[in-house]
Amino acid sequence: MKNWMKKIPDDVKITGINMPGTHDSACRYVDFGFISQTQTLSVTEQLRAGVRYFDFRFKLVGDKLLANHSICYCRKKKGFWNQILTAEDIVKECLDFLNENPTETILFQLKEAESHTGELFFTTFFDKFIKDVSEKWYHSNAIPTLGEARGKIVLLRAVSVDKEKFTDENSGIDFTSYPYVGTYNVDDWRMGELKKLDGTVYGAMLVQDSYKTEGRYKWQTVTRFLESDLSENEFNICYTSCTRIFVPRINVKYINKKILEYDFRQKYYGIIATDFINKEICASIIATSI
Repeated sequence: MKNWMKKIPDDVKITGINMPGTHDSACRYVDFGFISQTQTLSVTEQLRAGVRYFDFRFKLVGDKLLANHSICYCRKKKGFWNQILTAEDIVKECLDFLNENPTETILFQLKEAESHTGELFFTTFFDKFIKDVSEKWYHSNAIPTLGEARGKIVLLRAVSVDKEKFTDENSGIDFTSYPYVGTYNVDDWRMGELKKLDGTVYGAMLVQDSYKTEGRYKWQTVTRFLESDLSENEFNICYTSCTRIFVPRINVKYINKKILEYDFRQKYYGIIATDFINKEICASIIATSI
């Protein structure tokens, strides 16, 4: 699964590709792991398994961007005493993978968590990780084709930007209207607009992220979303994670079993982002694209 995208034509928009993704992608080793752990694979292992959409969250502390999940820091190894995983670690893993697999692309959703620095957060990230290797990033505020994105990290920017320093040419795809859905409603999907820096709307995202449901109700939400009529010209993101009643590691036993049993067809689904992803789930989703 390391280079499955090589079978997809260059002229296909990245929004038109069914791809596996992960929720809270860096939470393999995380403080209070029983409650907050969401993955068992490292970023590199996820990439090799076929994951191409990542939900990364960082906290700006001084001049460092630290991976976290709410109040919990992500660690390089298990245990409070181990080093905190940083944006530098994660970006390096992504670039190393793309250097080895130039037919692929990585959708890198950048969020700020537990800090409220906004424009400074993005400026710090850009200066540290994009500025000197801009050729390795797709950071225009427009939806690319796969051909335009191959060998690059596609920046999905869910944080504000200093409009005096950045333009639509270098600020990333605008994900600032990403809808957070704290709901029990199994049919509550929400649309967010993609905008140029001058406010002009040029695209949209439809997100199913009803995480406050529990296993059976969540699965109803997932299947209804996947079986609906979705546009290949929009970002369609279906999160399978849920936290009601049980913590993610318990809910996922039901959800991931249902994903593996699901009758995936050769149709458009968009991005399917899961907790505790594995190679089998990735293979089921990828098979609908190639």
